[in-house]
Amino acid sequence: MKRRFVIATALLVISLSFSSPPGVVTQDTPDVSDVKVLILLTDYFGWNYFDAKDRLEAWGVNVTTAAHSLDYDIASCLNREPRPIVADLLMSEMSPEMVSEFDCLLLTSGGHWQSMINSIAVMNFVSDAFDLGLIIASICTGTRMVAEANDIVNGSKVVSYALSSPQMVEAGATTVWGMEAVADDQIITGGSGGGPTGGGYLEAPTSEVCAEIVREASGLSRITGTSLTPEVGLAGTNYTISASINNLNDTLGDILSTSIHEVTAQIYGYGNRTLIDTIELVDDDHDGNYTGHFICMNNGDYVIDIEVEDTNETLEVQKELESFTVGPLPTEPIDVVMVSAIAGGGIIIILLVAALVRKK
Repeated sequence: MKRRFVIATALLVISLSFSSPPGVVTQDTPDVSDVKVLILLTDYFGWNYFDAKDRLEAWGVNVTTAAHSLDYDIASCLNREPRPIVADLLMSEMSPEMVSEFDCLLLTSGGHWQSMINSIAVMNFVSDAFDLGLIIASICTGTRMVAEANDIVNGSKVVSYALSSPQMVEAGATTVWGMEAVADDQIITGGSGGGPTGGGYLEAPTSEVCAEIVREASGLSRITGTSLTPEVGLAGTNYTISASINNLNDTLGDILSTSIHEVTAQIYGYGNRTLIDTIELVDDDHDGNYTGHFICMNNGDYVIDIEVEDTNETLEVQKELESFTVGPLPTEPIDVVMVSAIAGGGIIIILLVAALVRKK
């Protein structure tokens, strides 16, 4: 009995030396009152501003309005009854330190887009805010301002909207048709409300964009983990990609309450970001773990983006979550430390057994 206990103890020590508990991804409920949003306006801003501001503040978000014009008293759009506002700050008086205190710069819809894109000061302000790490969010005509702000959308996916799509493409963005909102890291874009005759600000995807602002500013993602096997393979290898997906209903409550509609893996060439394939990931067990398979025939290095669309037609893009190589398998070097540890463990077991045998 004593011999068995000693051997079992030795084996347990060796086993624990080469094992570690699996990591568990948790997403705590964020304090939304910590989120700070700056809205930039000038004369003839749209009523979408009031909807966005009211919604964000109802959730507890801090909202500050900055004026681009020289007068803090700003006139609203001409297709509604006058509803002027007094801004909190003047854009020209804001230092980089002041701007960096915010999490997001929001550009709402309205006729002010025309004067905004013709202002070098405004375009530089938007791109400087981006460089300072702020999320740049926009709705409807606000996307036109983002499209022309010194190519900050280069490499991003954005909402397809007639007024801004040509400029978005010219700036290096990829437009996505059929989405209400697209969130690609620092760039969040929302579609149109259809103008004054099509519902206007009442139909604009304001809630979707505002929810993505809170999600992104809180450091949350619907994608809580990914895995890829193998990481290296010959041409024709069958790769398996998995993603753990959370709709965030429990985390963001009334702010974001949707179901997951579709999850895809986008395969790109490393460096050049050439799209190679799009793989739909499925959740057969309905446990939040989505899996798909793909075969890559050409040697090279590749990266994988994961995209999640929810039932509100919001698309979240997370770039380069996994990478893999197609080509000759590398020769694995001998791990001297591992071999020595295993050999040493074996010697310890042999000596313990031998000692017990001699005692007997």
